[in-house]
Amino acid sequence: MTAPTAPGIYRNVPEAIYHGDRASISSSQARRLLEVTPYRWRAELDRPRKPSTDMEWGTALHTLVLGTGAYVVDTGAEKWTTNAVKDEVAEIRRRGHIPLRPKDFDAVHEAAEAVRAHDRAAEILAEGEPELSAWAPDYYTGVMMRARFDWLRWVTPTSVRVADVKKSAEVTLEGFRWSVGKFGYHAQQDWYETVLDLLGIRVLGFEFIVVTSEPPHEVYVVELPPRAADLGRLRNRHALDIYAECTALDEWPTTPSGTTLLDLPETYYRREEYIS
Repeated sequence: MTAPTAPGIYRNVPEAIYHGDRASISSSQARRLLEVTPYRWRAELDRPRKPSTDMEWGTALHTLVLGTGAYVVDTGAEKWTTNAVKDEVAEIRRRGHIPLRPKDFDAVHEAAEAVRAHDRAAEILAEGEPELSAWAPDYYTGVMMRARFDWLRWVTPTSVRVADVKKSAEVTLEGFRWSVGKFGYHAQQDWYETVLDLLGIRVLGFEFIVVTSEPPHEVYVVELPPRAADLGRLRNRHALDIYAECTALDEWPTTPSGTTLLDLPETYYRREEYIS
């Protein structure tokens, strides 16, 4: 199977096909493009990151909460240092499954159960479809955007409510507020809403289902104010324009070839003024 080339919403697109599509750009890729040089960004596409325990924990959470995705496997070993265990873990990954240490296996199941026990989260997940994928061309540049929605609930044939599941190392709402900015979740929301809008689908609501990765795995459901998504839209526009120019010219700029004047962040100057 190859990635779709026509605009639309698609069911049953394998994760590897979705993430491996080189003819479109995703929200996470757009956010990354604003963090590094285009040259590095391009190089990273050819060298995908190896899965970390933290990444696989998050993927396992999505599988258990959404009821679809890779099979979660308890390796039965807390230490993955022996060759035998390393081979077993590699084989599990080769099959497309998710290997976890026993403590992580138990923890992610507890986190998923906490989500299902949360009143609003359970209400959201009671009706809808998981892991739908969409492709749509950007209105201004023609760049093909793609999105993979954790959860869509169809209200009418042309309107939906969107939910996205997040694990958080932050144990408070205040902490997660900073995570939204750090990881660009506001930009992700706008990206998803834009893709749906380009397909003629109205978004009636967008909620993040957040579960803390540390016990007791508290859950909260949050919405962002319109101004947060508006800010995300500005960042997405910048990323799409960069991507469109780089692909059109097939030029991916790297670091400056000369000397750059580099100052300290303003925070350090303000701190010095405060203590002096």
